[in-house]
Amino acid sequence: MTERAVPGNNRLLMVQPYTQFVEKAVALGFEVWSIWDPTLQPASYLQEVEKNSREMLWVDFSDEPALRRLVRETALAHDVAHVLHFGEEATMVAVAEEAQALGLALNPPEAIRRLNDKAALRELLAEHGLSPVRTAVAGTPDDVADVLAGFGLPAVVKPTRLQGSAAVSLVDGPADLHDWREELAGFSYRGPVLVEEFLEGPEFSVETLTCEGRHLVVGITAKRKTPAPAFVETGHVYPAPLPEADVAAIGELVVAVLDAAGHRFGPAHTEVILTASGPRVVESQARFGGDRIPALIRIASGFDIEGAIFDLLLGREVEPTPAERTAAISFFGFRPGAITRVEGLERITALPYVHDVRFPFGKGDVLPRTRHSGSRHGHVIVAAASAEEAERLAAETKTLLRVETGSDVLNAVHAAPTPPMVPERTLLLIGHLTEPVRIAKELGLNVILVQHKEKFQPEQAELADVTLIADYTDWSVLEPLVRAAHTIWKFSAALSLTEPGLEVAGRVNDLFGLGGTGFEPARLLRDKLAMRRHLAAVGAPTVAAEPLAGRESMTAFGAAHGYPFVVKPVDLTAGFALFKVDGPQDVDEVWERIDAVRQSGMDRGTTLYTVTEFLMEQYIDGPEFSVESFSFGGRHVVVAITEKLTDGRHFVELGHAQPARLGAADEARIVEAVSAFLDAIGIADGPGHTELRLSSRGPLIIEGHNRLGGDHIPDLVQAAYGIDLTRYALAWPFGLVEPLTERPEPVAAGCVRGVIGRPGRVAEITGVDELRTHPAVLAFDLAARVGSVIRPIQDNWDRLGLLAVTAPDTDAAVLLCEQLRDTVLTVRMEDEPR
Repeated sequence: MTERAVPGNNRLLMVQPYTQFVEKAVALGFEVWSIWDPTLQPASYLQEVEKNSREMLWVDFSDEPALRRLVRETALAHDVAHVLHFGEEATMVAVAEEAQALGLALNPPEAIRRLNDKAALRELLAEHGLSPVRTAVAGTPDDVADVLAGFGLPAVVKPTRLQGSAAVSLVDGPADLHDWREELAGFSYRGPVLVEEFLEGPEFSVETLTCEGRHLVVGITAKRKTPAPAFVETGHVYPAPLPEADVAAIGELVVAVLDAAGHRFGPAHTEVILTASGPRVVESQARFGGDRIPALIRIASGFDIEGAIFDLLLGREVEPTPAERTAAISFFGFRPGAITRVEGLERITALPYVHDVRFPFGKGDVLPRTRHSGSRHGHVIVAAASAEEAERLAAETKTLLRVETGSDVLNAVHAAPTPPMVPERTLLLIGHLTEPVRIAKELGLNVILVQHKEKFQPEQAELADVTLIADYTDWSVLEPLVRAAHTIWKFSAALSLTEPGLEVAGRVNDLFGLGGTGFEPARLLRDKLAMRRHLAAVGAPTVAAEPLAGRESMTAFGAAHGYPFVVKPVDLTAGFALFKVDGPQDVDEVWERIDAVRQSGMDRGTTLYTVTEFLMEQYIDGPEFSVESFSFGGRHVVVAITEKLTDGRHFVELGHAQPARLGAADEARIVEAVSAFLDAIGIADGPGHTELRLSSRGPLIIEGHNRLGGDHIPDLVQAAYGIDLTRYALAWPFGLVEPLTERPEPVAAGCVRGVIGRPGRVAEITGVDELRTHPAVLAFDLAARVGSVIRPIQDNWDRLGLLAVTAPDTDAAVLLCEQLRDTVLTVRMEDEPR
């Protein structure tokens, strides 16, 4: 950029200038007149802006004629050299048009419109053959459904004139469209809506500075965000850890976009997705990046991108400096509700690698539900030597902020139906997916569904007769709701088949004398230490177990009961935080890992689980099996025995095969052990999922659950034995199904295999549609997406997905499942060749 003469006129009119802009302009010798809407920032913040300004002028930004008039009158009255607007996009074009009319515009209004208006940007890109993305425009939100009908799903919907991630959503069906409309209603938006194809890949933002039409790429930031449908940014990392070829491709595309738009001066913030076909522009704005991205650049490289704008106005040469370290911002996300306790901010502030922490809430404030960038709960900014270290430090630091909120009880979303419900056919169903609700209705039952807000789906309310949204894991919340529901509708059975709802369902059964499994058996199954103590007390086969009281207790347990032994949470599932201690040399490492888990909590899977206490128990050797059973008035029928497929290196369940390949004698031993276990616990009715090993001491129980097995095991049961265990669980309390009189004989077999990925970032996924349409495939789930970061496998939550198939026998099922997974599905990482 060439040197220009220092302007004699140093007077600037700035619209919506944030404090740092005014301070930096004044520090370089400019005089600043500031225009603000007093309703958009707290008075204390605006006082700081006013303190550094020659004059502060106020106007309602929603009154465009008044804003235009104030810009025009102020610029003329004070003979300003330039009019600048680095705030929100909504008023940029109007201000630029007034500046152009006065000969004071540094950037043409049309260039700003082309960048800021999402629909105009798509037209521009198509016109110049840049970043091909299939799009359509709906004139108003009411027209979106008709546009989607011709466009096809999935698709991304974007209001063209809203800022950030506000009401940007993935629509993949009627429920998604309904949710999007409800969110959009909160913005009172009636303008055009852009409909775009869904782009898969990691997302980045590119910060540029432009002077006299020449564009300087300052840097690229990696974006972290929530999965579809919301796309809310959860963090950013600068500089983005990208290969040089990708950096060059992204930079060239952004420069071409700015050229096409006619961008002449100032910052631009452009968001790009790196797809398998190359970089594609998501959107661009003629402003600095938000979310403290300029601060990340300054921390990592020392370059002040905001201050550089005023250097350019003075004709100075600007050259970004390379990053010497990595800076990351990560946003807090807590449970919505009224805050009852906050602690840890001082501890975070004192950390040497923390550059900023913001949590603008206190006791008594209400945390909003995070729906877009404006409703997030604050942030922490850290610096480190690498991107990986920076993200790790940010995640660890966030756990130090402890925020407690009161129970968030919402009102019923579906009122009582018009036809009266029949108490003898009314079921209270606690915390379920949609399919069990559908099956219950097919059985002719009235359903009162109590669902957690994080698991609610609109279709559930359409199916159920009554839907209540509440934190059902909190008995103090659930009890008054179920008392009211029982008073009104007199339900005759209460049931949950989801792990977090089992104990409270037992409490409901006890409270109203409904029969079924009560609280104490459910508690013994959830609390693994209580289960061990109970089995020992009644003389049932078990192993030694003690609570983990500290590092020394592990050493003492090993000395008393020998090695190896296992340390695990008392009430979690899926192998989370499950550690094997092979000898005294492992104690320190395992203790450190337990401490880390306690700090981070349940960091994947579901927020309905919490990490509380740990227990130690003797390690059980031998092959592992899971057993699906159903109890009919105290008589237990083993429906299926499933063989667990593992590799011995960890506790991750890599797969399941059914029927298990067992001899008749071992099968009989397992059936006997499970029946005795269910008797000892006190299970009399309903489904059971029991995990055990055929050890050198005989069959020994690992754990049990009064629910169906996970990992698509019920799908294997239906394929192999023709029995729908979900239907049995819902129908049995009402006498709508005949009890099984003996163990069923298999008619086929099935296998489930986990999809395991190598650590890294996913670059490409192929074969998904082919797998899902294969005639032998029962189910295929894939959580990984292009751009997903895969970490080394530690537990079941780290699997990328599950593939379930059926075949005539178990050997054939295992072989077919492995062949389909290994030959049809491809999950390619970024550093792997095509």
